[in-house]
Amino acid sequence: MAKFIFASILFCCVTMAFAQGNEMSLTPVAPDAVLKGFIRDYSDAKVTWKVTEDNYEGAFKLNGMPATVWYDSTGHRMKIVVDIKADQLPTIALSYIDRNYPKAKIARAQKWTDDKKVSTFQADIKLATETKTLMFTSRGDLIK
Repeated sequence: MAKFIFASILFCCVTMAFAQGNEMSLTPVAPDAVLKGFIRDYSDAKVTWKVTEDNYEGAFKLNGMPATVWYDSTGHRMKIVVDIKADQLPTIALSYIDRNYPKAKIARAQKWTDDKKVSTFQADIKLATETKTLMFTSRGDLIK
């Protein structure tokens, strides 16, 4: 009986070790400097990494909202984009949309922050047959 229990435990441990090894190989791993930068900025958030143009793009949740962050290979955060609720857009931006696109619905709103902590806001508005993207300053002035 003891041999059977030992064999069962050994089998479970080996199975779990191989399963974890396969799972980890499916997700690209960022270099230590990038991981340290991410942990410094976002603590223990669960992140999925992707390499884009020699930079590291991490997708995760920030305050329950989808977020994407970009780091260079030294661990320097270049920018972050966070989905926000439409009512979190600057008031001037909301007024601009209401005034110029009265029948439009805001399909998606995002806050972009660069490495100098300058924020811009993006509003994707849905018109009758198309979607238009508008960019605003942190104050709410239209950029494009």
